[in-house]
Amino acid sequence: MTGPGRWIRELSPHEPDALTRSALGAEKVGRFVERLGPGPVGWAVELGRGMAAHIAAQIPELGVDGVVQEIGRGGEAVALGLVAALADAHDLTLAAPPEFLAGPGEAVSRGVGIEHVLRSIHIGHGYASRMVLAAAEQHLPPGERFAELRRISDLLFTAVNALSAEMVREFATVRDAWLASSTAVRIELVRQILDGDPVPVSRTTRTLGYDLTRHHLALVVWSEEPVGPSQLEGVASAMLRSADRTAALILPIGRRRVWAWGSGVHAAPFSGPVAAPAAGVRVAAGLPAPGVRGFRTSHVQALEAARVGAQSRTGRWLFDYAELDLVAMLSTRLDVAAEFVRRELRGLAGPDENAAMLRATLKSYLDAERSLQLAAERLHIARGTVAYRIQRAEQLRGREIGVRRMQLQAALTLAEELGDAVLTERA
Repeated sequence: MTGPGRWIRELSPHEPDALTRSALGAEKVGRFVERLGPGPVGWAVELGRGMAAHIAAQIPELGVDGVVQEIGRGGEAVALGLVAALADAHDLTLAAPPEFLAGPGEAVSRGVGIEHVLRSIHIGHGYASRMVLAAAEQHLPPGERFAELRRISDLLFTAVNALSAEMVREFATVRDAWLASSTAVRIELVRQILDGDPVPVSRTTRTLGYDLTRHHLALVVWSEEPVGPSQLEGVASAMLRSADRTAALILPIGRRRVWAWGSGVHAAPFSGPVAAPAAGVRVAAGLPAPGVRGFRTSHVQALEAARVGAQSRTGRWLFDYAELDLVAMLSTRLDVAAEFVRRELRGLAGPDENAAMLRATLKSYLDAERSLQLAAERLHIARGTVAYRIQRAEQLRGREIGVRRMQLQAALTLAEELGDAVLTERA
């Protein structure tokens, strides 16, 4: 390739598996790979993730359930479009991708104002400018830098103005439709409850059609792909019925998520249905609790379980806070959790299948209160095999399993649930 944008072809991501960690669909990423090659596309995926993380750190109002995920998708889509535009010396336009314009649908339903959304565009612009200009200087010979850096600056300024204008139009459209819906009134009332504002229970119960004085079980149902809200609401309704909840409050939150509560006379433990929902649909559940406070705390727990579910590497679809409370508490700071896991597991934190097998055996052994026989039965292997694997795990860890046993078991639990997110240095 010749021309001003040829340096784009020399870009490559820091992480070799960057493409597999994309928040966008494989088909869309594949089209960019065919056009630009895997190196530049992987670099753009990392740029998008970096922009999203920087925005969430700078604007806490956007770091809420559902919104932060859309920022990640939108940032990645914009980064891919930016790299493609830079690769074409004759294309100085950057249209807003659909993923970028999905953000208002999530933001409006959560009460996030347009000022935060527009500020996120300018913060993302600043971050992308620094990264792109640094990459260009690294790959361009001195004689070509001035003209190319000017071209990059022109494209970025044109892009941020166009993206801002389209975002304002989309936000206004979504907000007007939202305010005209009855759901808006109910969600605003629910938000007041969740924020701890005093609310008249009797009037709130009538408005919501839901009794706040009973025991509540909260759910979050979501999908990684856009689906009809009725499908997610149907899953939530089925889950609550399976838990013997006689009344339900189900609210769509954006295009990919619903919040739900089910009430009952008693605080019966949660039990999900036998049949799994459609592929890609996930469910998180809080603990049952009474009254207005229980309505709030069960929802917070469901959100925490959903956060773990979004990071989980287990492949399951149901995330119950009753099982994941420890993981949720220990993974609030993922970087700190990753350092803890690697420190405790040492050689057991390896990414290979043998290390994973030893971790699974050791965790089963500790969960069985150090019973070789019970661990062997759970894993369907010989008792002697368990004993050998435990000995090998101790060698890789560099200490006996009785040393810091509580920390060891916590580290194994985090590794089982979150996988590479806490096992590798990039975490």
